Amino acid sequence: LIDDFPDHPFKVRDDEDMQQLVESIKERGVITPATVRQKEDGRYELVSGHRRKRASELAGFETLRCEVVDLNRDEATILMVESNFQRSQILPSEKAFAYKMKLEALKHQGKTSCHLGTKSRTDEKIAETADDSARQIQRYIRLTYLIPELLKLVDEERIAFSPAVEISYLPENEQKMLAEEIEYTDATPSLSQAQRLRKFSEQGRLS
Repeated sequence: LIDDFPDHPFKVRDDEDMQQLVESIKERGVITPATVRQKEDGRYELVSGHRRKRASELAGFETLRCEVVDLNRDEATILMVESNFQRSQILPSEKAFAYKMKLEALKHQGKTSCHLGTKSRTDEKIAETADDSARQIQRYIRLTYLIPELLKLVDEERIAFSPAVEISYLPENEQKMLAEEIEYTDATPSLSQAQRLRKFSEQGRLS
């Protein structure tokens, strides 16, 4: 009866850490309940606990210890992002899409809730509870404009973060050309090269 959170940005990996969690759940059960909210169709939507759910499945359990909370879509999105940011390892792509989802949820809350009458920017609100500054949060969100082939290279640390931000300003067709060149030459652009690519693209001179 439990469905994953729509467009969940954090990957659930069947790695060594997952196997340790499986063994722990087999031995002691799920110590910290997962968080779910009830949907209109009577099923439940998983807000936090995707790894615990997967580990319980691998352990052979048919049920998952959960806390049912009364949250709307925006509140659930914010809680989902904040709970997953406690993970020890987060990929740049996961952080990018998580920040984007939280930003959009907070903006939507601001439009629909009168009590949020404040002049502070939404990214500054996120920065108050995050390890990144408002500017760095915006830079992470820029990564969501990369095509999947290039974003994968960022996660694999083959393209550094700052060059990736510059490349994100290239239109999709030019990003595809760049991805093909990277595969052909087995080389990725430095920051200065990425800045030149962006400059030439904006001038219509990128061949």
